[in-house]
Amino acid sequence: MCAISATNGPSCPEKRLLILYGSPRRDGPTSRLLAAFLEEVPAEWGVARLDAFALSPLPCDDCRYCYRVDGCSKPDLKEFYTALEEADALAFVTPVYNRSFPAPLKALLDRTQRYWAARFIRGIRPPITRPKQAFLLTAAGSGGDDAACVEQQLRPALTVLNARLQPPVALSGADQGTEENAALEAARAAGRSLLA
Repeated sequence: MCAISATNGPSCPEKRLLILYGSPRRDGPTSRLLAAFLEEVPAEWGVARLDAFALSPLPCDDCRYCYRVDGCSKPDLKEFYTALEEADALAFVTPVYNRSFPAPLKALLDRTQRYWAARFIRGIRPPITRPKQAFLLTAAGSGGDDAACVEQQLRPALTVLNARLQPPVALSGADQGTEENAALEAARAAGRSLLA
């Protein structure tokens, strides 16, 4: 039985992709990157999407509940944790805000603290048994290297999620009307690279 239903693909697929979407906009450059990525995801993959702004996760307040037990003291992310643990691939698709993740997506990442506690406090290795591919697709308004800052923040969390980051896809200069074609093609290539 599947814990979280797929938004497309088989109803209970063997391979599961969990998209963690970090943009409040449904029609901007971030959504175009996601659409390009999904165009090439193999048909046998089930795809579930969690919208961080709609989910509005409570922030981690370092209560240390997860230091003692497997879980989180806050009940708002049960479906997220199940989907995360069952996923074979994760896609973080996000705009860059002040060289970081938007607050709701950052809160979601911070709530993976329970897996850090499992690994480093309670000695569970690995805290998530199913290995994953991870993808990072970013859209930055400025022309700088803001995506590298987001990647640097994501990497430590991936180590406790049993996820290996694939080559990131970055669109920079979106506010200046930068041509998106190269980034969209890179997103399609990332979709094609999902292991069958």
